[in-house]
Amino acid sequence: MKIFKDDKVYVQLNDLAYLNSYGDEIPASIFLKVFGGGITIINDSNRYEFVEFDEPSEIEFFKGIDWMVDYNSIKDLSDQEIMDMGEQIAIEQSDVVLKYNNMTIDERRQNANLITRSDLLEFKFYSLRDVLWFIQGHLNITLPDGVPYPEGYKKPKGLKKAFKRKNQKNTDKA
Repeated sequence: MKIFKDDKVYVQLNDLAYLNSYGDEIPASIFLKVFGGGITIINDSNRYEFVEFDEPSEIEFFKGIDWMVDYNSIKDLSDQEIMDMGEQIAIEQSDVVLKYNNMTIDERRQNANLITRSDLLEFKFYSLRDVLWFIQGHLNITLPDGVPYPEGYKKPKGLKKAFKRKNQKNTDKA
């Protein structure tokens, strides 16, 4: 997910790792901010953390990436509207795969970019799902300072409360 705010863009490590893995050219300043300090490990403990980019070239670069979910464009949509977007992405991906599968071997070689397009659509689909789960309170994501939480946002219930035993007295009267 990417968030544009106040001449900055914030991008989740999950998206940056995918950006690095699929082979597109990444501006040096972006690469250095994320991966320039040595080994950068992105896993379940930090994949939803944001990295801030403030150089105009970095902001323009991220504006041009259509497979990365733009938080500002979906934050106030209803659950159904987000699910409808996901359905459209799935249909588009299915169309790309069908087109590729119906090609001859020579045509496939000439249109190898369709495989990449399919992969990017799949990534966008799952990113959109993560945003929906975040809004519904099933996924804990801390937004950068000053970025408003979405309409209908439900704060995730803590693990302590989720795993409370049934026979344990609930001392929380909230």
